[in-house]
Amino acid sequence: MASITRRRFLTTTTGTGLAGIFAAGIPPARGQQREISYLCWNNFAPLMDKKLDEIALRFTKDTGIKIKIDHIAAPQQAAKYASEVQSQSGHDLVEMRMHFPWLYEGQLVDLSDIVGELEKKYGKVLSSAAETAQVRGVWRAVPQYHGMFVATYREDLFKKAGLKIPDTWEDLYTVGKELKKMGHPVGIPISQNYDTISTGGPVLWSFGGLEVDKDGKTVKINSPQTAEMVEWYRKMFRDCMEPEVLSWDDASNNQSIQQGKAGWIHNPVSAYIVAKTMKLPTADTINHHKTPGGPKGRHETDVPRHIGIWRFSKHIAPAKEFIRYLLGTRERYDEYIMSADAFNLPVYENLQNHPVLKTDPKYAALLDTKGVQYHCYGWPAPPSDKVQLITNSFIMPNMIAKAVTGTSTKDALAWAENEMKKVMAG
Repeated sequence: MASITRRRFLTTTTGTGLAGIFAAGIPPARGQQREISYLCWNNFAPLMDKKLDEIALRFTKDTGIKIKIDHIAAPQQAAKYASEVQSQSGHDLVEMRMHFPWLYEGQLVDLSDIVGELEKKYGKVLSSAAETAQVRGVWRAVPQYHGMFVATYREDLFKKAGLKIPDTWEDLYTVGKELKKMGHPVGIPISQNYDTISTGGPVLWSFGGLEVDKDGKTVKINSPQTAEMVEWYRKMFRDCMEPEVLSWDDASNNQSIQQGKAGWIHNPVSAYIVAKTMKLPTADTINHHKTPGGPKGRHETDVPRHIGIWRFSKHIAPAKEFIRYLLGTRERYDEYIMSADAFNLPVYENLQNHPVLKTDPKYAALLDTKGVQYHCYGWPAPPSDKVQLITNSFIMPNMIAKAVTGTSTKDALAWAENEMKKVMAG
């Protein structure tokens, strides 16, 4: 066996350290050949997926642990989780967004030890990530990054028509009518996807509406405030949008503005990042501003993403070792975050003024957070498996779709109320 220098030893243990290895009960990796697998999404910042694969190769080189990473589209994740849990087989590590750790609480390993280590290094986990990854006091997943929604717009069109940046959703309606006349409609999806909820939530909250009360039990979707939100969507769909939004997926709004059609969308900065990376002509024309507000404030969607380990995994120790390797060293974590070009940002308090936000002046909106209230789906209800099931059922998107295609507001709200009550009673 080749001799190993002190420098080489320190290099190969970076990201875990002896203390971390002994604390987790993980034996040194060189003594045996191990292999783990990781299921994660197709990142809308593709260079982050590439960086993840690069880091995985280094992990194997440094530890001797092989890792297979499978990327799937975000809408396919829910079904894949359910299939693996039902068969009690599949991947070792799983990337989960928002409340999924609550839905699979009994199927996920306690990762409180790793989160504790990360908080000592980087500060407390942001509230949105803590609320979704920590289930009844136990960290069922390790927060790794989050994506914030902002308004993405065609700066050139706004200047050409002398349009003002919309400060409220009502302002957006005024601007949207002009954009549609110019052949560049507003691109807000109204279909069974997450982006529909990520816009619908902030609009609903800004009018004072909510799905489930803060007691986590009482369905409150059928209210005058929700009716106001639905009426806003009805006129937006009629006067500012195109019918194609009824069949959009999570990537469609991005593609619409990248390809030069949409004049305004509500999305993280991924649309701009991809346009810039692909050197599309629209990259120079796209910019961002703070999400509009309403009578009850300015609310925004936050999307934390976590890494969990299935309890049925036969490789829990090496799976933990990979999480520590990926997130536990500041230099490597920074490298990972920088690769996303401000689409996915750190979820720890001491890393909020991250250098990636200064790499492009068009990320200024991500720093302009004064007066913005960030929430995960289902707010103000506390996170729960029921909140995640309401999300998975796409009840809010279907309610809006019914209303804009002819169902009365009263009937659309009554339908949503009934469906949510079924979930809560289940």
